[in-house]
Amino acid sequence: MRIAISGTHSVGKSTLVQDFHAARPEFTVEDEPYRYLAAQGERIHFAERASQRCNTLMTQHAIDRINTARELRPDEDVICDRSCLDFIPYSEYALAMGAEEGVPENQRRRTVEVRADMQEKKDLQYTSDITAAYIDQLWSAVLGSKALGSYDLIVFLPLTGDPAIDPSMENDGIRSVETFYRNWIDRAFKRLYREELPRRAPLPCGFVELTGGRPDRVRALEKIIDQMRKVK
Repeated sequence: MRIAISGTHSVGKSTLVQDFHAARPEFTVEDEPYRYLAAQGERIHFAERASQRCNTLMTQHAIDRINTARELRPDEDVICDRSCLDFIPYSEYALAMGAEEGVPENQRRRTVEVRADMQEKKDLQYTSDITAAYIDQLWSAVLGSKALGSYDLIVFLPLTGDPAIDPSMENDGIRSVETFYRNWIDRAFKRLYREELPRRAPLPCGFVELTGGRPDRVRALEKIIDQMRKVK
């Protein structure tokens, strides 16, 4: 069983991966692509500072790891923090807020770069080289890789708008804690899964949206997996 947890930042993806692994330790955890690449010394920019290079690196890593799991470890249970689709919404944000062909200047928002060593783009007028053509190329790379067929299940964690359910944002010293940014990306994920992906290609794996508190999400995911295994 190969699973990916998908959605905007600070929505509880890593928490669900950790909680699920505690309940089902037979699953191998694949860490978030950013954290893996940062550990290799890669400089990854976020928000309106994201670049084609950064988002290509993360997308390709997500593609490679799930295809490798399917091809070389077909009997292994794997849960991935983020899917290979996750960097499309972030690319859309960088295009809108940081690129020359983005939204009008009076509609742009700047997020704070909280990492002291990643400040080099703060004074640029256009902080991203992402274009609409690049986003189409990213879609083509994902769909052409057949990586979506390597998942058994993609789990999308949407924001609900209910503060009793949606996780609060915590400053981890890496990512922005600005509500506008998180909400914008969440809306982009909803468009991706509910509109754009169905228009572009049938999803060749299972898909589910999960909400609720931490224990609820784990129980729901366990139930879905058990049902899928019974069908198999």
